[in-house]
This record gives sequence, C-alpha cells and structure tokens, in this order.
Amino acid sequence: MENIQNLLSKIRRHVELDNKQKEEARKRGEHFNVFSVLRMETAEMETHSAFLASLLNPDGDHGMKNAFLESFIAKTGCADLNLVTERCIVQVEHFTGDGRIDILIEDNTARKAIVIENKIYASDQDAQLKRYHNYATANYKEGFRLLYLTLDGHDPSDDSRKGLSDTDFYCISYRNDILPWLEQCAREAYNKPLVRETINQYISLIKNLTGMNSEDNIKNAIVDLMANQENFQTAALVASNFQEIKKQIVYTVFKPQLEDKLKELPECTLSHFDYGEGAYSSIGIEVEYWHNALIVFEFDKYGGTDGLVYGINWPAGRPQDIKLSNYRHNGNWLWKNFPEPYYWWNSDTFEDIFNGKVADAFILRIKELLEIVKQQKLEL
Repeated sequence: MENIQNLLSKIRRHVELDNKQKEEARKRGEHFNVFSVLRMETAEMETHSAFLASLLNPDGDHGMKNAFLESFIAKTGCADLNLVTERCIVQVEHFTGDGRIDILIEDNTARKAIVIENKIYASDQDAQLKRYHNYATANYKEGFRLLYLTLDGHDPSDDSRKGLSDTDFYCISYRNDILPWLEQCAREAYNKPLVRETINQYISLIKNLTGMNSEDNIKNAIVDLMANQENFQTAALVASNFQEIKKQIVYTVFKPQLEDKLKELPECTLSHFDYGEGAYSSIGIEVEYWHNALIVFEFDKYGGTDGLVYGINWPAGRPQDIKLSNYRHNGNWLWKNFPEPYYWWNSDTFEDIFNGKVADAFILRIKELLEIVKQQKLEL
C-alpha cells in the first residue's frame, strides 16, 4: 500500500504541473476551437468527411490545387495507383445503390479510385465494407484502394467485412496517418494564413479526439515513472482496477448528486442506475405522469465509457406515430447523442463528476425532454 501511495504522490505532481500548463494555455487562447464552439467535434459527415474532402479536392477553395491530395496519397500508401491528381473528382456521401461512401476520390482520366469509409464513433453497418468493395470492384477496373479510417486504426467488424481478406482494404488512423498529413498540409499552406490556421484548428480537434494534446507530456512522464522493475507491479495493480475505480466514482459520487438534483423535479425519480454492467448499461428516470415510457441515458459500449445517448424509451414498444424533430427513432427508442463534452467519457468527465457539472448536464437534458413532451402534448 505504501508503494502505491508513493507512486500516486509522484504522479499527482505531474498532474498538477499538467493542469498548470493547461490553464496557461487557456489564458493564451489555445483552447479556443471553432469546431468545438459549434459542437461539431464528432459529426462524421458534416465535419470530418466534409473537411477532409475539401482539402483533398484539387479544385477546392484552399487554392493549393492538388498539393494536399498528392501528399495524402503518398502518406496513405496509394501512390501505386498512379492517379492523375489534377483531374481527380472528390465527393462525399457518394450513393452506390445500397449505401453511401463517405469520401470517394475518382480519377477522371481512368477507372481508378480511392474509397474511404470514415468512422469517428459510429458503429459498422452490416456488410458495409463488403458492399463498398463490391462497388469498387465493379466500377474501377483499373485499380482502387479501400481505406477504413478510424481514430486509432482498429480493424472493422466481421459483420462489416463479410469475408474480405486483410489485403482487400487498409486500416488507417487519424492519429498516425491523418494528423501527420494535416501537419504537412499546414506547412505547405504557409503563405495562405486563413487556410493554414483553419487546418491548425482542425489539427487541435483531432489531437483532442485522439488524446494527443498536452496529455502527451504527462503521458511520457508517467510512462518513464512506471516503466521500471521497481514500479511496474504497482502500476499493473492500479491499471487492472481502473474500471472498478471509475465505477465506484460513478456510484458513490455521481449517483448521489443526480438523486439530489432530481429533487428539483418532484415528478421525476430514478428508476434504475446501471453503469459499466455490460454492452448497453443505462440510467433510467421515471416520470410520474408518464405511464408507458422512461427517460433513459444509455452507454453504447462496454464499461460505460463512450457513446452516451439519451431520449425516451418505451419498454413495451414505441408507438410508431410518435416522432421528435432531431431525435432518431429505432426499436423502442427516440434518442440522440449526448452533447459534447460528455458524449465520450474521459478523465475530464470524471473531474467534472466531482465538481457536479455532469449531474447538471443530465438534469438539463431531462428538463429538455419534459418541455418537449409538454409542448407537443404527447401522452406517454
């Protein structure tokens, strides 16, 4: 136990230094980001595919002609396709007949293309990569490259690839491929300040999404501290219990906060509270005058650490005639993504749990749904 306390004390000093550096960066305005201000951080099509496609377009308003596309092709290992980049056409959401390709780069002089499936947090669709591979095989006889782009470069699901071999597509990542390419684009646009600074804003967003901003310094310091025989076993013990640590914070800090704040809404009570208890753990709110539905907050992946959505859930089945603007509907649900910064639960989220901000955000969403139901005079 003493070893753990000593190690945590050393780590705490690094954290305090990192917090000080973050505050200094905030005062310099380095945390300002237009994508975050507009709450566009995780919008795959509206933000990421659209922005990447605009840079890749040789006829784009960036004024760099095919320079960005050339460097992208070199960075992602597509040079062997020998695309005539000056004549390439770049599209977003290209309709294939049974799906939409996120980004399609076509050589207008030959039947060649680069097909990009772009994933930030969205899950794979059934046979998605297989369908795009079939489309490319049929339409680009002279060659194509199918790229599966994610934040960390992970493999697609078996349901998406449907038997495709590892050589039928290539996994690339924002962290290791897109980020270095963007930094090169910013350097190439040295004499176009508006283009350069817009790219830098997007670089900052990608670093946030991939945990690469100021956290890199503290990460390296902690790795140096842990990566030795004296501290490794202690580090392994802490790491093996990290999920349980987070669960305890949620149950002993966040849950009482939420219950206390629900007193502001006497018609609402906590119906269930499950965090990190499986692939789809959830928190339910019972409304006194709703007879068939609950307000539900659901974490879409194991451990309750990402994909937080919320909305109205009918345990016995949703009436098909009830729909809400800006809410998706499937199964028993009307739901939408929880607004940033709490769609993805990271270390900052748990800091905000301690200071009560997360509970406040939950209450705000509950009030939002109560008001919508009241205004539309829905009988639930």
